[in-house]
Amino acid sequence: MSGMPYMNSRSPPPLQHPKPTHPAYPPPEPPHTPGASTNSSPYSQAARISQDNEYMRYSSPPVDAAPRSASTAASFAATSGVNPNPYGAPAASGPSQRASVGYPNPHGVQGYGHMGAMGMGGAPTQGQDGFAAWGNMNDATAQMGVQFGKSAVAAGQDYVEKNFTRYLPAQLIKTSFQVTNSYVLRKLRLILFPWRHKPWARQIRRADSGGMEGWQPPRDDINAPDLYIPTMALVTYTLLCGLSSGLQSRFHPEVLGASFFRAMVVVIVEFCFIKLGCYLLDVRGGGASGVELIGYGGYKFVGIITTIIAGFLKLGTLATTGIFGYTFAANFFFLLRSLKYVLLPDPATTGAPTLSHAQRSRRIQFLFVLAASQLLWMGWLSRV
Repeated sequence: MSGMPYMNSRSPPPLQHPKPTHPAYPPPEPPHTPGASTNSSPYSQAARISQDNEYMRYSSPPVDAAPRSASTAASFAATSGVNPNPYGAPAASGPSQRASVGYPNPHGVQGYGHMGAMGMGGAPTQGQDGFAAWGNMNDATAQMGVQFGKSAVAAGQDYVEKNFTRYLPAQLIKTSFQVTNSYVLRKLRLILFPWRHKPWARQIRRADSGGMEGWQPPRDDINAPDLYIPTMALVTYTLLCGLSSGLQSRFHPEVLGASFFRAMVVVIVEFCFIKLGCYLLDVRGGGASGVELIGYGGYKFVGIITTIIAGFLKLGTLATTGIFGYTFAANFFFLLRSLKYVLLPDPATTGAPTLSHAQRSRRIQFLFVLAASQLLWMGWLSRV
């Protein structure tokens, strides 16, 4: 075209790919590392190791890689000059032998090795050193736990002995339940018919040196208080209250709980009243503990049970009232004679200080008030 510079319209020659050339000599083999293998089989191939940011990365063969046959592995080894089994193990000639060849671990820990070191589910197992380490740690942990348990039990026992047994000594409670069948029968007869019983003093248990060691247990002394009869009487009273409610067609499970709670309130209030009176009157040397005082207060349930049974028999209001009056009088006399040795101890026997006339008079008055209060408690508990 006119007015424009001349331009060459010839296109450049087409691009040609370079032809591959092979060296005249084979390349040198890489040096063998102690933790890696050059086996080309995907089931016995060495771990490929690479250095990335100063940490070791181990790559395993792909999951979908198919195992090579023995002939393929042999031909590849012959052409490439690589030993298929650098560790001296026999070459894999079948599926069973191929399965026994594993991946060597450069750290020397048995893990994803040959199938013989794996469980039935194919899970890796630890080496003997790992098992020994875990065993030693478990033994040390178990010994530490046992020592901690012993220390906790000892601390608990010490706490119970210092706090609980201070008010309710376990040995005294155990002694209060040492009864026999003959003792129970004789004691029930004494509670209901105390008029001609003698003597009322408790028997002393002497030590080897001749001094007073304590009191005889209930099985050896009819005058000793026990907890067996009060406990059984309390349970019987609760059941009779439930039976009475059932006969009147107004029974419900709460009756048993309410009856038991009401009886326990009476026992606790009476016990607190006796302890307060003994504190104010400065009663010392009587030899009666809190457990024995609860036993004395629990004997009233024998008369209450007798009154309730008389009501079941439909003997009439007059007969039932007469039986209640008799049981109250018997319990009144029983407590007067039994608690006399608690509030008015004998100085010659127990070593208690001699009382003045005023002190003795106040204690006798308190004893009569305590015995007379049984009318209130027995009358309230007998109304079922």
